[in-house]
Amino acid sequence: MIHRNWWFFLQTILHHYVALGIVQPMIAGKYKSEPMRVLFTTDDHKSSRSFLDAFEFLFSDGRERDSRQVWKVGSNTTNGEKRYCFKKLLWAPKNSIGGRLLVNHKHAMGNCFSSIVYSYAAYLKAAMHIPTLPRPEQPRIVWVGRDTSPEANPSPWQAKRIIANQDEVISYLNDECNKIGIDFIVADFYGTKKDTSFQDQALFVSKANIMIGMHGAGLNMFHFLPFNSVVVEIHRGTNMQYNSRNFVSHVREGAYLSMEATMQGKNIQKEPIWTNLKQAIEKWKSLGC
Repeated sequence: MIHRNWWFFLQTILHHYVALGIVQPMIAGKYKSEPMRVLFTTDDHKSSRSFLDAFEFLFSDGRERDSRQVWKVGSNTTNGEKRYCFKKLLWAPKNSIGGRLLVNHKHAMGNCFSSIVYSYAAYLKAAMHIPTLPRPEQPRIVWVGRDTSPEANPSPWQAKRIIANQDEVISYLNDECNKIGIDFIVADFYGTKKDTSFQDQALFVSKANIMIGMHGAGLNMFHFLPFNSVVVEIHRGTNMQYNSRNFVSHVREGAYLSMEATMQGKNIQKEPIWTNLKQAIEKWKSLGC
């Protein structure tokens, strides 16, 4: 199971969701006396917070949250000391390149409606008890922040998307939004907030209707926004790949906008971001018509 960030985590959930969706009708009624059990053969030592708990939360059978449903074993399972017996076994190996699940090779950029991805998106919201709120008169905007501190130890690929004046950009966008009566919030789950639970992160961003940020895994929290929301992806030498644009295309209830960053050294120009954000606000309003 890959859980390094929101992209890998959500694609792994989709992978298991598809597998369980296929097998569920075949085993329905077979586990009335005991809950269906899931065996994780991957440990969770690479993550500061346990994502195995997330899987337990999302994939229990709906009757109650039962700790017996998830067996957690270490990585050393082939030494002959432990044996596991199953009446029925569904083997779902890890999916390291989750994007392939979101691609229909008959359509450019996976640009087609997908009932399985749509149901997966609805399932995520329902399983995490994200409330369905009335559509507001004005949207709420969430900026997905990136950790710019040295402690983040970014890879060259990640460093490419770090902007030195992020705080200045956030303050500017917040002021411009306030002028027209729009709430602006920031999803900055790093530093002192790095151990924020995945449920709390999802619930926080679910309050927004427009998500904006630099290209990166954090934009996949768009999964938790209401249907008919808008995501704005800022590129700096990156491309759309398989994430936000494909997801929006597959659910067909929302809009994807992108822009190329205008840089001055390591700083990003603020005004073009606001211009694109105003377009996103108008796009969001049109989705509610």
